[in-house]
Amino acid sequence: MKRGFLIAVALLPLATAVQAQRTDDNAVTQADDAFGKSVGNERIGIYNPFDVRGFSPVDAGNVRIEGLYFDQQADPSDRLVDGSTVRVGLSAQGYPFPAPTGIADYTLRRPGAKPLAGTLLQIGPFGQVGLEVDAQLPLDGDRLGLAGGFNVNRGREHFGSTSNFWSTAVSLTWKPAPGIEITPFWSRLRYADEEPQTLIFTAGDYLPPKLKRGPYYGQRWQEARGATGNYGVLAKAPLGGFEIEAGLFRSWFEQDRSYADILLGVTLDGAVADRLVIADADNKFASTSGEIRVSRAFKEGPRVHQLIASLRGRDQQRRYGGSDSVSLGPTRFGVQDFRPEPTFTYGESTRDAVRQFTAGIGYRGVWAGVGELSLGVQKTDYRKIIDDPVTVFPVSRDKPWLFSAAGNAFLTDDLVIYAGYTRGLEESPVAPDIAVNRNEAPPAIRTRQADAGLRLAITPKLKAVAGVFEVTKPYFNLDGGNRFRRLGEVRHHGIELSLAGQPIDGLTTVVGTIFLDAEVSGEEVAMGLIGPKPVGAIERYTVASVDYKLPFVPGLSVDAVVESTADRIANAANTLVVPPRAVLSLGGRYRFKLGDVPVLVRGQVGNVFDKYGYGVGGSGFFVYNVQRRYSLTLAADL
Repeated sequence: MKRGFLIAVALLPLATAVQAQRTDDNAVTQADDAFGKSVGNERIGIYNPFDVRGFSPVDAGNVRIEGLYFDQQADPSDRLVDGSTVRVGLSAQGYPFPAPTGIADYTLRRPGAKPLAGTLLQIGPFGQVGLEVDAQLPLDGDRLGLAGGFNVNRGREHFGSTSNFWSTAVSLTWKPAPGIEITPFWSRLRYADEEPQTLIFTAGDYLPPKLKRGPYYGQRWQEARGATGNYGVLAKAPLGGFEIEAGLFRSWFEQDRSYADILLGVTLDGAVADRLVIADADNKFASTSGEIRVSRAFKEGPRVHQLIASLRGRDQQRRYGGSDSVSLGPTRFGVQDFRPEPTFTYGESTRDAVRQFTAGIGYRGVWAGVGELSLGVQKTDYRKIIDDPVTVFPVSRDKPWLFSAAGNAFLTDDLVIYAGYTRGLEESPVAPDIAVNRNEAPPAIRTRQADAGLRLAITPKLKAVAGVFEVTKPYFNLDGGNRFRRLGEVRHHGIELSLAGQPIDGLTTVVGTIFLDAEVSGEEVAMGLIGPKPVGAIERYTVASVDYKLPFVPGLSVDAVVESTADRIANAANTLVVPPRAVLSLGGRYRFKLGDVPVLVRGQVGNVFDKYGYGVGGSGFFVYNVQRRYSLTLAADL
């Protein structure tokens, strides 16, 4: 133990992004499908908490912590959570009260019965340096334990921005009796010197000209700072034959100062009509949320019936607006054009408040080897109040009934079919930087989803999933006056495919593809003001990840990721697309021991062939993709 402690101390000056017992973490080998998985700081799959079937679970309010409702205002720290899983399609079967946009479910870190510590140093990409340290300390065997960690990071983005981050987290797990577990937790992150990526708007229906990637083309004084945090408590206990689960959470995000850097009227020869800077100060987004769930299971031969009752709620407050816009005048594209910092004059802030309570009753029936059926009904009471210094908004209220039904059946031991339908009341997207009502969040919207598909076990270690889906929501975007508002309805039809597992010993493959047909309808489309497809819609997205353990070198594995996209709609008229591209990334891991201490050395090269391309945001701005990059990680578990 003394030798291990000395090695840990030696590695501490060299670390970022690992947790206790994380040298074996590998998102590829731990994924059950290709629909979205994160383990520590590794993420794979076609979906993530901000993009599922073309929508964002986080924006929609469909986030959970270990299955319990959580109104996320700030990203949970990797020091606090082990990872996340996107629950959609078959993986959402049997999940209590599913949601149309899919669910992002986080898992908290918990201490074990032995004292452990881990440290990791990451160098790169782009000159970034970070150190992460995590530890778990049992205080009373496995009855009471403490887990926590911290990280410091001198970051550097692919567009030249630099930033500083400091984060800490701690959680306590108490198991006073069998089946009872209480876990309070707390985390905080502070950031400073964070410069924004420049958003590009062209003067016509064409992509921006190519520029040299890497230098920072914004203004050096555009340094944002602020803090975020998440804290709360989870509790689980049996009581009189019932299982009780409860969670109470607080999530907050404070922006002391932030900026948007926007180039307007960019031409093919590099002229820029205007550089617009938008400055914000003293914004805050916070929410108290939680859920209590009571369930009881009844066994009937090979069948298990479960009844579920749930009560969830949130009290959300947001303070934003009062921003100031300053025109810096014409400039040149792809040229560092630093200007003196102007004087910003901030106006009055807008405040809004949401209170929502939802009661639900559900049923889940499982027949071993035959299938599963889930039914749910919820009644929600939603109210939103907006206090704006200029415009008077009416109080928004909605009290819909929400229904869900899902089921699956085993046609054979290796083949399962599934289908589901659900309705939801979700948050609408927030107005983008370029909007005249920037940061405004319209009232909640009614949504619906239907999906179906199958899962085939090709071998015991290799499974394929194929599904179809349709998600329908009101469509929000910028109108002709740059106001963010409802323009119609959007419907996403799609096919999603997943292949995950080990086709041969030592080789793990996770391959996923989504084919998406996004369609907008409404008055703006009928009048010819916008096209039938939303800006940013992509026809196909594929991610293929492989990990291979070399049999002739114990502890050594190599990995590769191919990310491929088809055409992406790039303007409101649908006359411009971002062309297809494919990007290859390569890496390798070497695991060994120094004495009794597991050590990991990991190297990665992203975008090996340095492919160039643009991404497009929903409001029509362009940003270039991430160029070739290198990173090296050194981790140790004690």
